[in-house]
Amino acid sequence: MALKPIMNVIKNESMGNMLCYKVPCEDFNNGSQLIVAEYEEALFMKDGIIEETFTAGKYTLTTENFPFLTTLKSNLVTGGVSAYNCKIYYISKQDHPEKKWGTSEPINVLDPYWQTYLHVQGRGAYTIRVKDGKKFFIKMVGANRSANDDDLVRNFRTAFIQNISDELAAYLTSSTEEIIVVCNRKKQLADVLTNTLQPVLDEYGDELVNFYIENIGVVDDENLKSITRMRRERQERMFERQQNIEDERMRYGLSKEKAEADRYVSGQAAQADYERMKIRDQDGNNGWARQEEAEILKTMAGNEGSTGNFAGAGMGIGMGLAMGGISKSIMGDVFPGGNVNAGLSNPNPGQAAGVRICPKCNAVVPEGMKFCGSCGSPIETPKKICANCGAEIPEGMRFCGQCGTPVSAGPKICAQCGAEIPEGMKFCGRCGTRVEQGE
Repeated sequence: MALKPIMNVIKNESMGNMLCYKVPCEDFNNGSQLIVAEYEEALFMKDGIIEETFTAGKYTLTTENFPFLTTLKSNLVTGGVSAYNCKIYYISKQDHPEKKWGTSEPINVLDPYWQTYLHVQGRGAYTIRVKDGKKFFIKMVGANRSANDDDLVRNFRTAFIQNISDELAAYLTSSTEEIIVVCNRKKQLADVLTNTLQPVLDEYGDELVNFYIENIGVVDDENLKSITRMRRERQERMFERQQNIEDERMRYGLSKEKAEADRYVSGQAAQADYERMKIRDQDGNNGWARQEEAEILKTMAGNEGSTGNFAGAGMGIGMGLAMGGISKSIMGDVFPGGNVNAGLSNPNPGQAAGVRICPKCNAVVPEGMKFCGSCGSPIETPKKICANCGAEIPEGMRFCGQCGTPVSAGPKICAQCGAEIPEGMKFCGRCGTRVEQGE
C-alpha cells in the first residue's frame, strides 16, 4: 500500500484569482515550516473545527510552539518523527479586481418635480476583499475545496441588485429636484450605496473597498420626451421673464437719466435766475424784490373800474402792505407821496406801516431792527426817496436830481443802527453813535 505524502514546507500554491485554496496534502511532520504571505491567512481544520488561524509570517510547527498540534497527532511515524493530520486552507485577503454591476431591468421612479414616472437604469463596478477569513470560510466556502472571484459575484449579485435598486429609487424620490438633475450626482449617490451594501458583505466576512457608478440614465420613452418638452417650455418662459426684467431695468435707467437731466436743467435755470437777481440787486437795496413789487402795484393801480372797486383794491393793498411788509419806498414808485390811499374812498392812513426787506434772503424786517431775524444779516440804512417821483436821493442832497423837487427835512437817521435821532441830539439814543454835525 502506498504511503501518504508528508509535507515539510506548507505554502499557498494557488492561482491569483483564488479566494480560498486547500492544501492538497493533509499530513505533515513535527517541525515542518508554514509560510503565510501578508495578503492571506492560513486556517488549520480538524474534524470540521477550525483549530487555529495563522496570519502573515513563517512558523515552525512543533508542539512546544503550538500546543494545539497535540490534537492533530497522527498514528503515522516517519523516520522516528511524529506526524500530524489536518486540513489547511489559505484565504486570500487582497483587493480583487473590479466586478461589474448593473440593473437588469429599469427601475420605475416617480419624478418629484414633474410628478411623472420615469424608468431609470444604472451600472458600475465594485471591489471586494476578505476582512475576516474564518467567517468567510464558514459562511461562504464550507465544504467546498476552494472559492474564486466568480463564486463571489454569483453569491452577491441578487443581494446587490436588490439593495441598489431600492436605495437608488429612495434617493431619487427623496429629492425635490428633477431626476435628470439628481442622476448626475454619481459620487454622492455612490457613497450612499456603499453604506447600504456594507452590511450585506459583513455577514460573509467581506468588506466593500470601492463602489463606483459609471452611469445612471433615464430610458428614452414617451415620459422622458414629455418632460423634455416641458423643460424646454419652462426654459423659454424663464428667458422671456428675464428679458422683461432687463427691459424694465432699461426703461427705469432711461427714466432715471431723464429725471437727472430734468434736475440738471432746472438747476441751471435756477442758477441763471440767481445770477440775474444778483445783477439787479447790485444797488445794495434789494432792487430785484423792489422791482417785482413795483410791477405788481403798478398793474393794480392801472386797472380800470368803478370808484368802489378801486377803493376796495386800495384797502386790499393797504392790508397786503401791512402783512407782507412792502416798503414805503415802493409805494412811492406807484402812488405820489407814498400815500397808498390817495384818491381812494374811505382812506386809512395807518395801513402801510414802514418795513424793510433783507437784502440777502428777502425776508420782511420790521422798522428799527439792526439784523435780519431770518438769516442774521445786517440791515442797511434805508435811502431817501423823492416824494414826487420816487427816485433815490443821495445823502446830503437838498433837491431831487430827477425832478428837482426840494427834499423836505426829516428826522436824522443813525448811520450805525438806522434809528431816528430827534433834533438837537448829539448821540444816537439806541446805539450811542455820535451824530456828526450837519448830518
